[in-house]
Amino acid sequence: MPAALVISAALAACQPAPAPELPKVTTLDFKAFDGKVTTRPGKSKQFSLDAEPEYITVSSDSKAAYVTLQESNAIATIDLTKGEITGVKPLGLKDHSKAGNALDASDKDTKINIQNWPVYGAYMPDAIASINIGSKTYLLTANEGDSRDYDGFSDEVRVAKLKLDAAKFPNAADLQKDSALGRLTVSSVDADTDGDGDADQLVAFGARSLSVWDASGTLVADTGDLIERKVAELTPATFNSEGTTSTFDGRSDNKGPEPEGVTVGTVGGKTFAFVGLERTGGIMVLDVSNPAAPAFVDYAHHLTPSADPKGGAAGDLAPEGVLFIPASDSPSGKPLLVASHEVSGSVTIYTVQDSGKLALTGRWQAEPFAFDKGIAEISAFDKTSRQLFTVNGNTGSLDVLNLADVTRPVFVKSISLAAYGKAANSVAVNNGVVAVAVEAAVKTDPGKVAFLNPDGTEKAPALSVGALPDMLTFTPDGKYLLVANEGEPNADYSIDPAGSVSIINVSEALKK
Repeated sequence: MPAALVISAALAACQPAPAPELPKVTTLDFKAFDGKVTTRPGKSKQFSLDAEPEYITVSSDSKAAYVTLQESNAIATIDLTKGEITGVKPLGLKDHSKAGNALDASDKDTKINIQNWPVYGAYMPDAIASINIGSKTYLLTANEGDSRDYDGFSDEVRVAKLKLDAAKFPNAADLQKDSALGRLTVSSVDADTDGDGDADQLVAFGARSLSVWDASGTLVADTGDLIERKVAELTPATFNSEGTTSTFDGRSDNKGPEPEGVTVGTVGGKTFAFVGLERTGGIMVLDVSNPAAPAFVDYAHHLTPSADPKGGAAGDLAPEGVLFIPASDSPSGKPLLVASHEVSGSVTIYTVQDSGKLALTGRWQAEPFAFDKGIAEISAFDKTSRQLFTVNGNTGSLDVLNLADVTRPVFVKSISLAAYGKAANSVAVNNGVVAVAVEAAVKTDPGKVAFLNPDGTEKAPALSVGALPDMLTFTPDGKYLLVANEGEPNADYSIDPAGSVSIINVSEALKK
Protein backbone atom coordinates (compact mmCIF):
# COMPACT_ATOMS: atom_id res chain seq x y z
CA MET A 1 0.00 0.00 0.00
CA PRO A 2 1.41 3.46 -0.85
CA ALA A 3 2.65 5.40 2.17
CA ALA A 4 0.15 8.21 1.62
CA LEU A 5 -2.75 5.76 1.74
CA VAL A 6 -1.35 4.13 4.88
CA ILE A 7 -1.19 7.54 6.59
CA SER A 8 -4.73 8.41 5.45
CA ALA A 9 -6.06 5.10 6.73
CA ALA A 10 -4.34 5.60 10.07
CA LEU A 11 -5.74 9.12 10.43
CA ALA A 12 -9.22 7.88 9.56
CA ALA A 13 -8.96 5.19 12.22
CA CYS A 14 -8.16 7.86 14.83
CA GLN A 15 -11.19 10.00 14.01
CA PRO A 16 -14.20 9.63 16.32
CA ALA A 17 -17.18 7.87 14.81
CA PRO A 18 -19.88 10.28 13.64
CA ALA A 19 -22.82 10.72 15.96
CA PRO A 20 -25.67 8.35 15.13
CA GLU A 21 -28.58 9.85 13.23
CA LEU A 22 -31.57 10.27 15.51
CA PRO A 23 -34.91 8.82 14.40
CA LYS A 24 -37.83 10.92 13.22
CA VAL A 25 -39.06 11.57 16.77
CA THR A 26 -37.25 10.92 20.03
CA THR A 27 -39.22 11.78 23.14
CA LEU A 28 -37.16 11.92 26.31
CA ASP A 29 -38.62 11.62 29.80
CA PHE A 30 -36.99 12.16 33.19
CA LYS A 31 -37.53 8.72 34.77
CA ALA A 32 -33.78 8.13 35.05
CA PHE A 33 -33.60 11.02 37.51
CA ASP A 34 -36.37 9.83 39.85
CA GLY A 35 -34.92 9.56 43.35
CA LYS A 36 -31.58 10.99 42.19
CA VAL A 37 -32.30 14.70 42.08
CA THR A 38 -33.99 16.90 44.68
CA THR A 39 -36.24 19.62 43.30
CA ARG A 40 -39.52 21.26 44.31
CA PRO A 41 -42.08 18.43 44.55
CA GLY A 42 -45.59 18.33 43.16
CA LYS A 43 -48.40 16.19 44.48
CA SER A 44 -46.83 12.97 43.22
CA LYS A 45 -43.37 13.76 44.66
CA GLN A 46 -42.03 11.93 41.60
CA PHE A 47 -39.60 14.07 39.64
CA SER A 48 -40.43 12.67 36.18
CA LEU A 49 -44.07 13.70 36.68
CA ASP A 50 -43.26 17.04 38.31
CA ALA A 51 -40.59 18.24 35.85
CA GLU A 52 -42.85 20.23 33.45
CA PRO A 53 -40.39 21.44 30.76
CA GLU A 54 -41.13 25.04 29.82
CA TYR A 55 -38.58 26.62 27.48
CA ILE A 56 -35.53 25.56 25.46
CA THR A 57 -32.35 27.19 24.19
CA VAL A 58 -29.63 25.56 22.09
CA SER A 59 -25.88 26.15 22.08
CA SER A 60 -24.46 27.90 19.01
CA ASP A 61 -22.80 24.67 17.83
CA SER A 62 -26.15 22.80 18.00
CA LYS A 63 -24.64 20.12 20.25
CA ALA A 64 -26.39 20.89 23.54
CA ALA A 65 -29.84 22.07 24.60
CA TYR A 66 -30.87 23.57 27.92
CA VAL A 67 -34.45 23.25 29.18
CA THR A 68 -36.10 25.17 32.01
CA LEU A 69 -38.15 23.05 34.41
CA GLN A 70 -39.98 26.01 35.85
CA GLU A 71 -42.08 24.62 38.69
CA SER A 72 -39.20 22.34 39.70
CA ASN A 73 -36.76 25.29 39.79
CA ALA A 74 -34.18 23.50 37.66
CA ILE A 75 -32.49 23.36 34.26
CA ALA A 76 -31.99 20.15 32.29
CA THR A 77 -29.17 19.60 29.79
CA ILE A 78 -29.58 17.50 26.64
CA ASP A 79 -26.71 16.08 24.59
CA LEU A 80 -28.02 16.43 21.03
CA THR A 81 -25.22 14.29 19.57
CA LYS A 82 -26.64 11.33 21.53
CA GLY A 83 -30.25 12.34 22.06
CA GLU A 84 -29.97 12.00 25.85
CA ILE A 85 -30.78 14.07 28.93
CA THR A 86 -27.41 14.20 30.64
CA GLY A 87 -28.16 16.25 33.72
CA VAL A 88 -30.63 18.18 35.84
CA LYS A 89 -29.37 21.12 37.89
CA PRO A 90 -31.53 22.49 40.73
CA LEU A 91 -31.06 26.26 40.78
CA GLY A 92 -31.28 26.90 44.50
CA LEU A 93 -32.67 30.00 46.18
CA LYS A 94 -32.07 33.73 46.04
CA ASP A 95 -31.68 35.47 49.40
CA HIS A 96 -33.85 38.59 49.53
CA SER A 97 -32.36 39.60 52.88
CA LYS A 98 -29.04 40.47 51.20
CA ALA A 99 -28.12 43.91 49.90
CA GLY A 100 -29.14 44.37 46.27
CA ASN A 101 -31.81 41.65 46.46
CA ALA A 102 -34.67 43.66 47.97
CA LEU A 103 -38.32 43.38 46.91
CA ASP A 104 -41.71 44.95 47.54
CA ALA A 105 -43.70 42.22 49.28
CA SER A 106 -47.10 43.82 49.96
CA ASP A 107 -50.00 44.84 47.73
CA LYS A 108 -51.80 46.47 50.65
CA ASP A 109 -49.38 49.20 51.71
CA THR A 110 -50.42 51.46 48.79
CA LYS A 111 -46.84 52.54 48.12
CA ILE A 112 -43.56 51.51 46.57
CA ASN A 113 -41.71 49.80 49.38
CA ILE A 114 -38.66 47.92 48.10
CA GLN A 115 -36.65 46.59 51.00
CA ASN A 116 -34.85 43.52 52.29
CA TRP A 117 -36.93 40.82 53.94
CA PRO A 118 -36.17 37.38 55.45
CA VAL A 119 -37.44 35.71 52.31
CA TYR A 120 -35.91 33.47 49.66
CA GLY A 121 -36.91 33.42 46.02
CA ALA A 122 -36.99 30.25 43.93
CA TYR A 123 -35.65 31.36 40.52
CA MET A 124 -38.18 29.21 38.60
CA PRO A 125 -37.31 30.58 35.15
CA ASP A 126 -39.75 30.60 32.26
CA ALA A 127 -37.86 31.67 29.13
CA ILE A 128 -34.18 30.91 28.61
CA ALA A 129 -31.69 32.16 26.02
CA SER A 130 -28.03 31.45 25.38
CA ILE A 131 -25.05 33.52 24.32
CA ASN A 132 -21.47 32.68 23.40
CA ILE A 133 -18.88 35.04 24.87
CA GLY A 134 -15.17 34.26 24.80
CA SER A 135 -15.85 30.73 23.48
CA LYS A 136 -18.04 30.00 26.53
CA THR A 137 -21.77 29.34 26.57
CA TYR A 138 -23.86 31.30 29.05
CA LEU A 139 -27.53 30.82 29.84
CA LEU A 140 -29.86 33.74 30.53
CA THR A 141 -33.09 33.10 32.40
CA ALA A 142 -36.18 35.26 32.99
CA ASN A 143 -37.08 34.30 36.55
CA GLU A 144 -40.86 34.56 36.46
CA GLY A 145 -41.86 31.94 39.02
CA ASP A 146 -44.89 29.67 38.83
CA SER A 147 -46.85 27.60 41.32
CA ARG A 148 -48.72 24.33 41.04
CA ASP A 149 -52.19 25.62 41.79
CA TYR A 150 -54.95 23.17 40.84
CA ASP A 151 -58.25 22.05 42.33
CA GLY A 152 -56.59 18.81 43.45
CA PHE A 153 -53.36 20.30 44.78
CA SER A 154 -51.92 23.73 45.48
CA ASP A 155 -48.50 24.73 46.78
CA GLU A 156 -49.46 28.38 47.35
CA VAL A 157 -49.96 29.97 50.75
CA ARG A 158 -49.81 33.51 52.12
CA VAL A 159 -47.30 34.20 54.87
CA ALA A 160 -50.10 35.34 57.18
CA LYS A 161 -51.60 31.83 57.06
CA LEU A 162 -48.40 30.05 58.15
CA LYS A 163 -47.24 29.13 61.62
CA LEU A 164 -43.73 30.61 61.66
CA ASP A 165 -40.93 28.91 63.57
CA ALA A 166 -40.36 31.04 66.69
CA ALA A 167 -36.58 30.63 66.61
CA LYS A 168 -36.25 31.53 62.94
CA PHE A 169 -38.80 34.34 63.06
CA PRO A 170 -38.83 35.90 66.53
CA ASN A 171 -40.72 38.92 65.14
CA ALA A 172 -43.36 36.76 63.47
CA ALA A 173 -46.31 38.95 64.50
CA ASP A 174 -44.82 42.00 62.82
CA LEU A 175 -43.76 40.08 59.72
CA GLN A 176 -47.25 38.66 59.25
CA LYS A 177 -48.94 42.04 59.03
CA ASP A 178 -50.45 42.90 55.64
CA SER A 179 -48.10 45.86 55.29
CA ALA A 180 -45.07 43.60 55.78
CA LEU A 181 -44.96 39.97 54.57
CA GLY A 182 -48.46 38.83 55.48
CA ARG A 183 -49.79 39.14 51.93
CA LEU A 184 -46.77 37.60 50.19
CA THR A 185 -47.54 34.38 48.32
CA VAL A 186 -44.98 31.71 49.16
CA SER A 187 -44.43 28.00 48.65
CA SER A 188 -46.07 25.65 51.15
CA VAL A 189 -43.91 22.67 50.09
CA ASP A 190 -40.65 24.55 50.75
CA ALA A 191 -41.62 26.05 54.12
CA ASP A 192 -41.15 23.27 56.67
CA THR A 193 -37.56 22.06 56.38
CA ASP A 194 -37.41 19.93 59.55
CA GLY A 195 -40.87 18.33 59.48
CA ASP A 196 -42.14 19.76 62.77
CA GLY A 197 -45.19 21.46 61.27
CA ASP A 198 -44.09 25.08 61.20
CA ALA A 199 -42.42 27.24 58.55
CA ASP A 200 -38.64 27.42 58.85
CA GLN A 201 -38.15 29.42 55.66
CA LEU A 202 -40.23 31.57 53.34
CA VAL A 203 -39.75 30.87 49.63
CA ALA A 204 -41.46 33.18 47.15
CA PHE A 205 -42.22 32.20 43.57
CA GLY A 206 -39.68 33.64 41.13
CA ALA A 207 -36.66 35.89 41.66
CA ARG A 208 -37.97 39.04 39.89
CA SER A 209 -34.75 39.17 37.89
CA LEU A 210 -32.64 38.07 34.95
CA SER A 211 -29.93 35.55 35.85
CA VAL A 212 -26.81 34.52 33.97
CA TRP A 213 -25.56 30.93 34.43
CA ASP A 214 -22.66 29.05 32.93
CA ALA A 215 -23.32 25.89 30.93
CA SER A 216 -23.08 23.75 34.07
CA GLY A 217 -25.83 25.74 35.79
CA THR A 218 -23.57 27.70 38.14
CA LEU A 219 -24.80 31.23 38.83
CA VAL A 220 -22.59 33.87 37.20
CA ALA A 221 -24.72 36.98 37.82
CA ASP A 222 -28.19 38.07 38.83
CA THR A 223 -29.77 41.49 38.36
CA GLY A 224 -30.98 41.45 41.97
CA ASP A 225 -33.61 44.12 42.52
CA LEU A 226 -32.63 46.14 39.43
CA ILE A 227 -35.83 45.40 37.47
CA GLU A 228 -38.16 46.38 40.30
CA ARG A 229 -36.16 49.52 41.10
CA LYS A 230 -35.97 50.66 37.46
CA VAL A 231 -39.73 50.28 37.02
CA ALA A 232 -40.24 52.24 40.25
CA GLU A 233 -37.93 54.97 38.97
CA LEU A 234 -39.14 55.22 35.37
CA THR A 235 -42.85 54.35 35.55
CA PRO A 236 -43.87 54.65 39.21
CA ALA A 237 -47.59 54.94 38.43
CA THR A 238 -47.63 51.38 37.12
CA PHE A 239 -45.18 49.83 39.58
CA ASN A 240 -45.82 46.11 40.11
CA SER A 241 -49.14 46.47 38.33
CA GLU A 242 -50.86 44.86 35.37
CA GLY A 243 -49.83 47.79 33.22
CA THR A 244 -52.44 50.24 34.48
CA THR A 245 -52.65 52.87 37.20
CA SER A 246 -55.77 51.19 38.59
CA THR A 247 -53.71 48.08 39.41
CA PHE A 248 -50.74 49.95 40.95
CA ASP A 249 -48.81 47.77 43.43
CA GLY A 250 -51.31 44.95 42.90
CA ARG A 251 -48.66 42.36 42.04
CA SER A 252 -46.15 43.12 44.79
CA ASP A 253 -47.45 40.18 46.81
CA ASN A 254 -47.05 37.78 43.90
CA LYS A 255 -43.99 37.84 41.59
CA GLY A 256 -43.84 41.62 41.20
CA PRO A 257 -43.01 42.74 37.63
CA GLU A 258 -42.86 39.08 36.55
CA PRO A 259 -40.04 38.83 33.98
CA GLU A 260 -41.20 36.07 31.65
CA GLY A 261 -39.72 36.31 28.15
CA VAL A 262 -36.10 36.78 27.16
CA THR A 263 -34.27 36.85 23.85
CA VAL A 264 -30.81 38.05 22.86
CA GLY A 265 -29.25 39.92 19.96
CA THR A 266 -25.96 41.45 18.92
CA VAL A 267 -26.08 45.07 17.75
CA GLY A 268 -23.21 47.50 17.31
CA GLY A 269 -20.73 44.94 18.60
CA LYS A 270 -22.59 44.49 21.90
CA THR A 271 -24.78 41.64 23.12
CA PHE A 272 -28.14 42.62 24.57
CA ALA A 273 -30.82 40.76 26.48
CA PHE A 274 -34.42 41.84 25.92
CA VAL A 275 -36.66 40.92 28.85
CA GLY A 276 -40.45 41.02 28.67
CA LEU A 277 -42.15 41.96 31.95
CA GLU A 278 -45.42 40.07 31.79
CA ARG A 279 -47.37 41.86 34.49
CA THR A 280 -46.00 45.39 34.62
CA GLY A 281 -45.55 45.37 30.84
CA GLY A 282 -42.80 46.64 28.61
CA ILE A 283 -39.37 45.43 27.56
CA MET A 284 -36.25 45.91 29.66
CA VAL A 285 -32.94 45.94 27.78
CA LEU A 286 -29.71 44.82 29.44
CA ASP A 287 -26.17 44.84 28.07
CA VAL A 288 -24.80 41.33 28.73
CA SER A 289 -21.58 41.69 26.75
CA ASN A 290 -19.89 41.06 30.09
CA PRO A 291 -21.96 38.13 31.39
CA ALA A 292 -20.76 38.70 34.94
CA ALA A 293 -22.15 42.25 35.03
CA PRO A 294 -25.47 42.79 33.19
CA ALA A 295 -26.05 46.53 32.79
CA PHE A 296 -29.31 48.43 32.36
CA VAL A 297 -29.79 50.08 28.95
CA ASP A 298 -33.48 50.86 28.41
CA TYR A 299 -37.05 50.22 29.46
CA ALA A 300 -39.51 50.57 26.57
CA HIS A 301 -43.27 50.34 26.83
CA HIS A 302 -46.28 51.41 24.81
CA LEU A 303 -49.00 52.14 27.36
CA THR A 304 -51.76 54.55 28.23
CA PRO A 305 -51.95 53.39 31.85
CA SER A 306 -54.94 55.53 32.86
CA ALA A 307 -57.18 54.05 30.16
CA ASP A 308 -59.62 51.20 30.72
CA PRO A 309 -57.68 48.07 29.66
CA LYS A 310 -60.84 46.19 28.77
CA GLY A 311 -61.79 48.90 26.28
CA GLY A 312 -58.65 48.40 24.20
CA ALA A 313 -57.12 51.86 24.73
CA ALA A 314 -54.50 50.97 27.35
CA GLY A 315 -51.88 49.84 24.83
CA ASP A 316 -49.60 46.83 25.10
CA LEU A 317 -50.42 44.58 28.06
CA ALA A 318 -48.59 41.41 29.13
CA PRO A 319 -45.71 40.68 26.74
CA GLU A 320 -45.56 36.90 26.37
CA GLY A 321 -43.07 36.42 23.56
CA VAL A 322 -40.05 38.50 22.54
CA LEU A 323 -38.33 37.94 19.20
CA PHE A 324 -35.09 39.47 17.90
CA ILE A 325 -34.71 39.84 14.11
CA PRO A 326 -31.11 40.65 13.08
CA ALA A 327 -30.47 43.35 10.48
CA SER A 328 -29.46 40.69 7.93
CA ASP A 329 -32.97 39.18 8.07
CA SER A 330 -34.95 42.37 8.67
CA PRO A 331 -37.26 43.87 6.01
CA SER A 332 -36.04 47.32 7.06
CA GLY A 333 -32.37 46.39 7.05
CA LYS A 334 -32.20 47.32 10.74
CA PRO A 335 -32.34 45.00 13.76
CA LEU A 336 -35.83 44.62 15.20
CA LEU A 337 -37.40 43.49 18.44
CA VAL A 338 -40.93 42.07 18.18
CA ALA A 339 -43.06 41.85 21.33
CA SER A 340 -46.30 39.84 21.38
CA HIS A 341 -48.88 40.70 24.04
CA GLU A 342 -51.42 38.09 25.12
CA VAL A 343 -53.71 40.37 27.18
CA SER A 344 -54.02 43.28 24.72
CA GLY A 345 -53.78 41.07 21.62
CA SER A 346 -51.17 43.31 20.05
CA VAL A 347 -47.82 42.86 18.31
CA THR A 348 -45.35 45.73 18.58
CA ILE A 349 -42.18 46.25 16.57
CA TYR A 350 -39.20 48.20 17.87
CA THR A 351 -36.04 49.13 16.00
CA VAL A 352 -32.97 48.30 18.06
CA GLN A 353 -30.49 51.14 17.95
CA ASP A 354 -26.71 50.63 18.22
CA SER A 355 -26.95 51.70 21.85
CA GLY A 356 -29.46 48.92 22.50
CA LYS A 357 -32.30 51.37 23.09
CA LEU A 358 -35.65 50.57 21.48
CA ALA A 359 -37.48 52.90 19.10
CA LEU A 360 -41.19 52.22 18.54
CA THR A 361 -41.58 51.43 14.84
CA GLY A 362 -44.85 49.63 14.13
CA ARG A 363 -47.81 47.98 15.80
CA TRP A 364 -50.66 45.62 14.97
CA GLN A 365 -53.78 45.36 17.07
CA ALA A 366 -56.02 42.35 16.58
CA GLU A 367 -59.60 43.25 15.72
CA PRO A 368 -62.14 43.00 17.14
CA PHE A 369 -60.41 43.77 20.41
CA ALA A 370 -60.73 41.02 23.02
CA PHE A 371 -59.24 41.52 26.46
CA ASP A 372 -57.04 38.81 27.98
CA LYS A 373 -57.84 36.08 25.43
CA GLY A 374 -54.29 35.08 24.49
CA ILE A 375 -54.64 36.47 20.98
CA ALA A 376 -50.96 37.29 20.48
CA GLU A 377 -48.73 34.99 22.50
CA ILE A 378 -45.63 33.80 20.63
CA SER A 379 -44.39 35.00 17.23
CA ALA A 380 -41.91 33.71 14.65
CA PHE A 381 -40.58 35.39 11.50
CA ASP A 382 -39.95 34.03 8.00
CA LYS A 383 -37.41 36.25 6.27
CA THR A 384 -38.17 35.00 2.76
CA SER A 385 -41.89 35.77 2.75
CA ARG A 386 -41.43 38.64 5.26
CA GLN A 387 -44.29 37.20 7.28
CA LEU A 388 -44.75 37.05 11.02
CA PHE A 389 -46.64 34.05 12.41
CA THR A 390 -48.38 34.74 15.72
CA VAL A 391 -50.11 32.21 17.95
CA ASN A 392 -53.74 33.06 18.67
CA GLY A 393 -54.87 31.30 21.83
CA ASN A 394 -58.42 32.64 21.50
CA THR A 395 -59.19 31.08 18.13
CA GLY A 396 -56.66 28.24 18.28
CA SER A 397 -55.24 29.48 14.99
CA LEU A 398 -52.08 31.06 13.65
CA ASP A 399 -52.37 34.70 12.60
CA VAL A 400 -50.19 35.81 9.69
CA LEU A 401 -48.87 39.37 9.40
CA ASN A 402 -46.98 40.87 6.47
CA LEU A 403 -43.96 42.87 7.66
CA ALA A 404 -42.73 44.13 4.29
CA ASP A 405 -43.27 47.59 5.76
CA VAL A 406 -42.33 47.25 9.42
CA THR A 407 -44.04 50.52 10.26
CA ARG A 408 -47.39 49.09 9.14
CA PRO A 409 -47.84 45.37 9.86
CA VAL A 410 -50.68 44.08 7.68
CA PHE A 411 -52.93 41.21 8.68
CA VAL A 412 -52.94 38.55 5.93
CA LYS A 413 -55.05 35.70 7.27
CA SER A 414 -55.59 33.18 10.04
CA ILE A 415 -54.52 29.57 9.58
CA SER A 416 -56.83 27.08 11.26
CA LEU A 417 -55.12 24.40 13.32
CA ALA A 418 -58.31 22.55 14.25
CA ALA A 419 -57.17 19.47 12.34
CA TYR A 420 -54.27 19.04 14.75
CA GLY A 421 -55.80 19.69 18.15
CA LYS A 422 -57.27 22.28 20.48
CA ALA A 423 -54.91 25.24 20.26
CA ALA A 424 -51.42 26.32 19.29
CA ASN A 425 -48.98 27.12 22.09
CA SER A 426 -45.87 28.12 20.16
CA VAL A 427 -44.47 28.59 16.66
CA ALA A 428 -40.98 28.49 15.13
CA VAL A 429 -39.73 29.07 11.57
CA ASN A 430 -36.62 27.83 9.79
CA ASN A 431 -35.81 27.67 6.06
CA GLY A 432 -39.44 28.12 5.06
CA VAL A 433 -40.74 25.50 7.51
CA VAL A 434 -43.38 26.78 9.94
CA ALA A 435 -43.58 24.44 12.93
CA VAL A 436 -46.46 24.79 15.39
CA ALA A 437 -46.91 23.10 18.78
CA VAL A 438 -50.58 22.13 19.23
CA GLU A 439 -52.06 20.76 22.42
CA ALA A 440 -54.66 18.00 22.33
CA ALA A 441 -58.35 18.54 23.04
CA VAL A 442 -57.64 16.89 26.39
CA LYS A 443 -54.43 18.57 27.53
CA THR A 444 -53.09 15.46 29.28
CA ASP A 445 -53.13 13.53 25.98
CA PRO A 446 -50.16 13.60 23.57
CA GLY A 447 -50.02 16.76 21.49
CA LYS A 448 -48.81 17.32 17.95
CA VAL A 449 -46.36 19.38 15.97
CA ALA A 450 -47.73 20.63 12.64
CA PHE A 451 -45.44 21.41 9.69
CA LEU A 452 -46.71 24.16 7.40
CA ASN A 453 -45.56 26.17 4.41
CA PRO A 454 -45.54 29.96 4.80
CA ASP A 455 -48.81 30.10 2.83
CA GLY A 456 -50.47 27.92 5.47
CA THR A 457 -50.68 24.70 3.49
CA GLU A 458 -49.39 21.52 5.08
CA LYS A 459 -45.73 20.83 4.31
CA ALA A 460 -45.60 17.41 5.97
CA PRO A 461 -47.87 15.30 8.19
CA ALA A 462 -48.05 16.32 11.83
CA LEU A 463 -46.12 14.30 14.39
CA SER A 464 -47.20 13.19 17.87
CA VAL A 465 -45.12 14.39 20.81
CA GLY A 466 -45.64 14.52 24.58
CA ALA A 467 -48.53 15.98 26.55
CA LEU A 468 -49.07 19.74 26.33
CA PRO A 469 -46.33 20.72 23.86
CA ASP A 470 -45.32 24.26 24.66
CA MET A 471 -42.22 26.07 23.43
CA LEU A 472 -40.47 24.68 20.36
CA THR A 473 -37.29 25.75 18.60
CA PHE A 474 -35.02 24.72 15.75
CA THR A 475 -31.36 24.07 16.44
CA PRO A 476 -29.09 26.71 14.84
CA ASP A 477 -28.00 24.22 12.16
CA GLY A 478 -31.65 23.43 11.38
CA LYS A 479 -31.13 19.69 11.85
CA TYR A 480 -33.48 19.21 14.78
CA LEU A 481 -36.67 20.71 16.14
CA LEU A 482 -36.95 20.55 19.93
CA VAL A 483 -40.27 20.59 21.78
CA ALA A 484 -40.85 21.16 25.50
CA ASN A 485 -43.81 18.98 26.49
CA GLU A 486 -45.02 20.50 29.74
CA GLY A 487 -47.17 17.58 30.87
CA GLU A 488 -49.37 19.56 33.28
CA PRO A 489 -51.89 17.56 35.35
CA ASN A 490 -55.61 17.99 34.90
CA ALA A 491 -57.57 20.21 37.28
CA ASP A 492 -58.24 17.60 39.98
CA TYR A 493 -54.75 16.11 39.59
CA SER A 494 -56.19 12.65 38.86
CA ILE A 495 -54.11 12.51 35.66
CA ASP A 496 -50.52 13.72 35.74
CA PRO A 497 -48.61 12.97 32.52
CA ALA A 498 -44.84 12.90 32.53
CA GLY A 499 -43.01 16.00 31.37
CA SER A 500 -40.80 15.35 28.37
CA VAL A 501 -38.75 16.83 25.55
CA SER A 502 -39.18 15.69 21.96
CA ILE A 503 -36.34 15.85 19.43
CA ILE A 504 -37.61 15.83 15.85
CA ASN A 505 -35.23 15.01 13.02
CA VAL A 506 -36.35 17.67 10.54
CA SER A 507 -35.19 15.98 7.33
CA GLU A 508 -36.98 12.78 8.35
CA ALA A 509 -40.10 14.66 9.40
CA LEU A 510 -40.37 16.40 6.02
CA LYS A 511 -40.21 13.18 4.01
CA LYS A 512 -43.60 12.37 2.53
